[in-house]
Amino acid sequence: MRTARSAIGRTAAGLGVGAAASCVLAITDGPPWRLVTLGGTGTLVMLVLAAVAVTAGLVESRALTVLAGAGFLAAAVVQLVQIAWTGANLLGGDGSTVALLLGFAVGLLALGLTPAPDDRDTATSATGRHDPA
Repeated sequence: MRTARSAIGRTAAGLGVGAAASCVLAITDGPPWRLVTLGGTGTLVMLVLAAVAVTAGLVESRALTVLAGAGFLAAAVVQLVQIAWTGANLLGGDGSTVALLLGFAVGLLALGLTPAPDDRDTATSATGRHDPA
């Protein structure tokens, strides 16, 4: 029987794999694949954070999932601040980069911060009834 905890781990790992695969959208040339602008540093940041998310999923660590989500959120904020108020562009991105980073941040933070149901709650929701033990 699969538990809610293992489902959260699989989802975190899936988000990490998706983040790594999304780097393809930045390194290809021209339409239709080049949907995200990302420089070399930005690609490195994406791959490192993706590895943290995959690791969090494999070891089923909620704290590591939150850390990966916070990393994506910090990268999104850095990118937004740099394109809006400074002339620097450390990650080599634009608004599309902010959106991509925020998407992974929200997904991972939601997984890591949402309380996991215990086994009793899982059994209750699976059967649709509540039988007190």
